[in-house]
Amino acid sequence: MNDKALFITLEGIDGSGKSTQVKNIAQWLENFTGRRTLCTFEPGGWDGGRTLREFILGSKDYNALSELLLFLADRSEHAAKVIIPALNSGNNIICERYNDSTLAYQSGGHKLNIEHVKSIIRACNFPEPDIKILLDITPELALERINSRKNINDKFESEGLALIKHAANFYRESCENFIVINCDKLSEHEVFNQIISRLEAEIKQCRSR
Repeated sequence: MNDKALFITLEGIDGSGKSTQVKNIAQWLENFTGRRTLCTFEPGGWDGGRTLREFILGSKDYNALSELLLFLADRSEHAAKVIIPALNSGNNIICERYNDSTLAYQSGGHKLNIEHVKSIIRACNFPEPDIKILLDITPELALERINSRKNINDKFESEGLALIKHAANFYRESCENFIVINCDKLSEHEVFNQIISRLEAEIKQCRSR
């Protein structure tokens, strides 16, 4: 990897604290690497993506395969318009949700055949992350956080504990290549400190290869 721009993904079930951590991580990464660091997200993290995001997260009328294809269409535009241009310009990217989220929710949660989903994702030839971070949290605590919000408009959040449990189990069973942070008993600040400690070590290890 040496000193090239980094592509980092931040994963975890709804309510795990990804949105809380992503900007703090980006600021730290920018200082640590000396490179501009951009935060983005899926679905809808590209110019024009808001309409597609609202449709994906708001509609309950399409089947699981259509849902998968909508997410991948969004990712295709996101990669082409945001991720690839940023990396080519020498900027780091931190993306909240990416391919592993699709596997966790569409395969783990909505039971699409995992090998079929993986093969479709591979065929799309999306950029591969250099480092993946998983914020691990018990589904019950995640749902408690979700329910404390004033408005729940997200199709996936509204499906409740069963979907969150399936997605959480999938993440835990497939996280060998992740930096995993167990968040249940940690404060926001403690989670951040663990992330940057592990991230610093991972970056140094990658650059020594």
